Amino acid sequence: MDHKQQEQVALHRWAVIAEAAGQNLTAAERGALVRQIAARAHAHPDGSSRRYSRGTIDRWLRAWRQGGLEALRPSPRADTGAVRAHPELFAEAAALRLELPGRSAAQIASILFHRHGIAVSERTVRGQLRRAGLHREALAAEPKSYGRYEAARPNERWITDVLVGPWVPFPKREDSARARLFLIVDDHSRLLVDGRFFAHENARACQDLLRRAITRRGVPDVLYADNGAPFSNAWLARTCAVLGVRLVHSQPYSPQGRGKQERLNRYIREAFLAEARAMFARTPSLDDIVDRAYELLLASVGTYLSTHVATEAAEA
Repeated sequence: MDHKQQEQVALHRWAVIAEAAGQNLTAAERGALVRQIAARAHAHPDGSSRRYSRGTIDRWLRAWRQGGLEALRPSPRADTGAVRAHPELFAEAAALRLELPGRSAAQIASILFHRHGIAVSERTVRGQLRRAGLHREALAAEPKSYGRYEAARPNERWITDVLVGPWVPFPKREDSARARLFLIVDDHSRLLVDGRFFAHENARACQDLLRRAITRRGVPDVLYADNGAPFSNAWLARTCAVLGVRLVHSQPYSPQGRGKQERLNRYIREAFLAEARAMFARTPSLDDIVDRAYELLLASVGTYLSTHVATEAAEA
């Protein structure tokens, strides 16, 4: 196993135990979380779905407390045996099932054979998809109803998102660039932890925003993000693991936990971005207005919070 593979395994182990690694947990709370983690299947970097015993999870937790992320790297083993010959095929099988939920395991096995010349049994495909929660019964189930969730204290959970803003300069011309508004909101207080315009929607923008937010407000317990490229990358996964932050990605088409963020996003689109266009029209470069835009954003979000949070609390 090379250095990169060891790093991937260490990040995977942190993702498994992060929920139970909080410093404020009692022994009873930690034990309950470990039992829940042990009862779930976890997607391994090699494409397989794995379950871990309570003893293994406790061992990883002890290693994390003693040595951080480096202690979660796998040690070289003398008894390394043969792994599945083609683990990448199971990721492709999952994509084929998601593309067409009615597609049978036999059809998927046939497609894999004709694409790659590798025979995978129907039973193996069916078992792998079921362990990953991609069996047809689950995909055809009725939509779930989700209740409200709110963090119990500040910095327990931050929610981050990206909104596509106007062209700069506005209206659009040949040299205009599309502004992207990166946001981080505290789930408990609704505080705008940070918000900033960037010319590109990438990992570097996320890195800059998160560094600013942590410098201003401290380190959160959980960072909740979607699966977009700025938030699904090795840099963010490693940074969160080193800082002890649990990185949680929302599941596609599963909106639970993002309702308040979506309402704030809608307000920013309808109120703040509409008002900001006049400012964008007067500047030749996005860099010239990022600080003024942030001040305007703070004022706009403050108005939203003063008029909406009390109403939501009364409806809860």
